[in-house]
Amino acid sequence: MIRIGDFARLGNVSERTLRFYDESQLLQPLHIDAASGYRHYQADQLTRLHQIRMFQDLGFSLAAIRELLRRDLQDAELRALMEQRHAELKKQIRGDLRRLQRLEASLQNLTSSRGASPKVLVRETQESWVVSLREKIHGYEQADELFEELERKVPAELLTAQRSALWHTCAEGRGAIDCEVVRCLKGPVKIEKGIRTYQQRAGTAASVFHSGSEETMGESYRALTRWLSASSFRLDGPKREIYWVGACARNRESLTEIQFPIVANGAKRNRWGHAA
Repeated sequence: MIRIGDFARLGNVSERTLRFYDESQLLQPLHIDAASGYRHYQADQLTRLHQIRMFQDLGFSLAAIRELLRRDLQDAELRALMEQRHAELKKQIRGDLRRLQRLEASLQNLTSSRGASPKVLVRETQESWVVSLREKIHGYEQADELFEELERKVPAELLTAQRSALWHTCAEGRGAIDCEVVRCLKGPVKIEKGIRTYQQRAGTAASVFHSGSEETMGESYRALTRWLSASSFRLDGPKREIYWVGACARNRESLTEIQFPIVANGAKRNRWGHAA
């Protein structure tokens, strides 16, 4: 038998940790001397100690570890468990990186847009299933025709109220405008051939809410462009307009959110989920 001090050194833990594992019913000593109170272990308990430390490092709670040890997982089960945890941690890291990016953008926003009008916000965009139609047009007003065509081909009961447009290229000189009109779906569904459905990924966007006519929308775009030029971020995909309130809504001004998807300089591009 191995005394607690020697067992602690072999397992690279403290005696206090071993006592805690005993109290938590994770790893109990083989024998406790009635006279001295010394705890004694045996060598094959090092395997269980290693498992406990591994599960703790992977972020499992003590209750979960007790259950995992009780199940006495075989190698295949342990591998599946670790692969699942690997996927969960990668997802968590991606979320933390997006959160860090939003924090950095917000700090930049406090410096670069102080006193600016309109106000630039840094927002997280959510994952969503969408259906879209993309074409080259020769005037921004033709986007309305694309919306009408898209909405004729997709049953209304499949759509949410949100309408948006992605501007892959804008009008410069006499060039055509690459426009993608987008409607959000209530869930993933199959649509007729020629209509694209996909899942837009979550991301970070610099955004301005524009209230009023389209004639004054240029200032909102200029505010976003100035903010981006002064920041440590770059454009990460097509500019986007979300039409929260249409111009024809009774007794209400139109409300359009203009979003510039952003990413820190040097980071991998996301492109609003358009990657294959």
